[in-house]
Amino acid sequence: MKKSDINNTPASRTQTKIGAITIGQSPRTDITGDICPLLAPNITLQEYGALDPFDADYINQNFAPGPDSSVLVTRMRDASQVIIGEEHILPLVQSCITRAEADGCQATVLLCTGKFPKLKHKKMLIIPQPLIHSVLKKLADDRPIGLLVPDESQIPQAESWFSESDIQIKVRALSPYLENTLLKERAQSLRQENLSLILPDCMGYSISIKRELEHLLSVPVLLPRTFIASLLNELYGS
Repeated sequence: MKKSDINNTPASRTQTKIGAITIGQSPRTDITGDICPLLAPNITLQEYGALDPFDADYINQNFAPGPDSSVLVTRMRDASQVIIGEEHILPLVQSCITRAEADGCQATVLLCTGKFPKLKHKKMLIIPQPLIHSVLKKLADDRPIGLLVPDESQIPQAESWFSESDIQIKVRALSPYLENTLLKERAQSLRQENLSLILPDCMGYSISIKRELEHLLSVPVLLPRTFIASLLNELYGS
């Protein structure tokens, strides 16, 4: 066996631990079930949940969005949905980043497509939203994108965020965490919009939803969770 063959064997790969932070509760088996089979063998995810210390009653009483809040929708460990205000979650997300780095994670990724202010970090921090917006702006070619958000209350903020990025959108609400009986209806309502592509704008949307949207609309679908998996492979896969 040549030396180059030895260096390319699986045993010689450098193992890379990535901190995966959800704004909900860990483990996010709904997300990792899609992501982990796509990752290079040397990449492992260590999960952290911003809401791990709290139960649903406490979250609903203390973390509900205020009138001026950015609204975030996420998943609890029991697969139920909760709606929270961004201002409540930011210190908890920061704590998860700090813990992930202390635990030896070489990088951290937020499993959320929301807009976040600057967060403290010493290692690489991957925040999906600005990356996705940059890609969409180049791909859309001045045509609108079809956007799905989990809750009706998020539509105005989505319109504002994408306007800041100079991206035209046609937005509909469809929760990835509840029964998807409205998926076909939402897709049909986008059929006549001359869309360039579709963005299901939440890490909660699954590969199965992507495939159904592709079937119903016959346009490309950029799925955040698999986009991030590809990025992790490019940066850390070996």
